[in-house]
Amino acid sequence: MPFNATKATVENEGCNLHYWYQGSGPLLIMIPGGSGHAAQFFPIFEYLDKHFTICTYDRRQMSASTVKEKAQLNPAQSARDAEAITKAMGKERASIFGNSGGGIIAFQFAVSYPDALDHVMVHEAPSTIFLDDATYHLDRAFMLMELYRTQGAEAAGESFRTEMKGDEDWQSGALSNLKNMDNFWANEFMQFTIYCPDLRKIVDNKVSISVAAGEKSRDAFYARTTFPQSEILACPRYVLPGNHSGYEHEPATFAPELLKAFNDMESRKNI
Repeated sequence: MPFNATKATVENEGCNLHYWYQGSGPLLIMIPGGSGHAAQFFPIFEYLDKHFTICTYDRRQMSASTVKEKAQLNPAQSARDAEAITKAMGKERASIFGNSGGGIIAFQFAVSYPDALDHVMVHEAPSTIFLDDATYHLDRAFMLMELYRTQGAEAAGESFRTEMKGDEDWQSGALSNLKNMDNFWANEFMQFTIYCPDLRKIVDNKVSISVAAGEKSRDAFYARTTFPQSEILACPRYVLPGNHSGYEHEPATFAPELLKAFNDMESRKNI
C-alpha cells in the first residue's frame, strides 16, 4: 500500500531514536548511510510491505534522532541502536539492508549480533581498504577532511561527489539537510571510510549475508568494494537496479530484485 507508516521512538544510550514501520511479516530494517535520514527509504515501503514488516530510522544524531551532545560515530553503538529498534518492535530477529555507511553498520551487526539476524544485504559499503588503490582512497579521505575543516561541509561534499557515478540524471537529496551534512563530515565520514568490521568473523558466525552493487554505479569505488567483500565472505554478489540510491529513485524496479535476492538467500540458508 502507499506509504502510511507508523512512527515510534525508542531511547537507547542517550539518543531518542525515531523509526517508522509498515506492513506485516518478518522484520526488515533498512539502515541509511551518510545522509542518516529515514525518508530516503520511504518510497520503497509500498513495494515491500506485503512481504516484510519494513522499518527504517533516523540514525543517531541525524534528523529527528537527537542527542544532548554530539559525538564521534561508534559503529558498535550504531549496531546496538539497530538492535534496540528490533527489540522495540517486539522481535528477536530481523533481516537488515544497509546502504553505503549503513552497510558498515550492517557488517558490524553481523559481527556483534549474529543470532539476531535472518539475512543481511550490504549495498555498496565503502570498505576501500580492500581495493587495489586503497592508498589513494586513504589519502583522499584525509584530503576531504582537510577540505571540510578549511572550507566546510558543502565544499567537501562537492569534491566527494566527483567520484560518484550513475547520478547524472537526478539531483541527490541525500545530504541536503545541512545539519545532517555537517554531522556526517564532523563525526562519521572517517569511520565509514577507513573502518571495516572483521568480515572473517561474519563467516565464522555463519550469518546469511550478501553484498550488492547498483547497475548504474558502474566502476565507482563503492561498487568495486563489493567484489572483495563477496570473495572474503564467500557470499552472493547481486547487481540491483539504479545507482547508489536505487531504492529511492527507482523503487518499483529495485524492490522486485531485492525480494528475489532475499528469497535466494533464504533458499541457500535451507540447503
